[in-house]
Amino acid sequence: MWNHKIGWSQGYSGLKFHMVEAFNEHPNIKSYFQQLPPQITPSTVLKGINNPPLALFSNKYYNDINALSSEKKHDYCFIGSIKSNNKARQWVIEFAKKYFTNNSIFLNTDKDISNWKLLGDFDYTGKIEGFAPKNEVGLQLKNTVYREIHENLFYFTSMKQSKYVLCPAGDTEWSFRFYETLMCKSIPIVESWHHTYRNYIESSINFKYILYQSINNNFKISDDDYNSSIKKNTLSFEKNFIWNKELKDKYLKLLVEYLIFLNKKEYRMNVWMDYIKQIELNPDGMDFK
Repeated sequence: MWNHKIGWSQGYSGLKFHMVEAFNEHPNIKSYFQQLPPQITPSTVLKGINNPPLALFSNKYYNDINALSSEKKHDYCFIGSIKSNNKARQWVIEFAKKYFTNNSIFLNTDKDISNWKLLGDFDYTGKIEGFAPKNEVGLQLKNTVYREIHENLFYFTSMKQSKYVLCPAGDTEWSFRFYETLMCKSIPIVESWHHTYRNYIESSINFKYILYQSINNNFKISDDDYNSSIKKNTLSFEKNFIWNKELKDKYLKLLVEYLIFLNKKEYRMNVWMDYIKQIELNPDGMDFK
């Protein structure tokens, strides 16, 4: 298991494009950035958007996922790279060998799969082409790290139609797949609680998830408990990560404070962590003061 270091590598190049898309849905976004002191440089703004207090996703992106069929045809799903973090993703392979069925979806999206041995009938590696950003040139470019839903349809449809999605660590403890799984209204399966959040603020939201170590051949969740967990996750996600009337002004105020903070101090995430601990945290959502 990874040693958890909160505050390390909380940014992601693809996140900034989602942030900008979400900001552009706010009718008065320009007025908020006009409030920034003149000494705030564009590079400081970029730092704040690359590594924000809370990840934000546009209503359009979220609604495009919601428009996909939600019929749960599959039990388990994993579509992603193994080699991008081979050590942290070995449990995914062993889990799939043990628990995936003919109703599961597995796809290794690594570019070089010459030595890959199919795990079972559920393994579509080499049969379906999957998208893997690290296979592309220019990891900071939008067309590399950001995909519209229709451009990566098998990925999102498979997750949306799966009851559970395996969410191993990415380059660090958190992975973007965790956000996507929540948007697909599936339950994440993770190795550790530390793989369920990106930073201190997000760690307080308490999403429903399952540790892979707790699953065995007798594992079963009642329909009522499953649906209740999905409902809780959906409400928490929409309250904290999707633009809504309540969140807009509070979030932008916090972001302005964050950018001013970044401009005044050397950019060290452990210092920012001390700062945001002054914010009151509500397990069912965020209360900003």
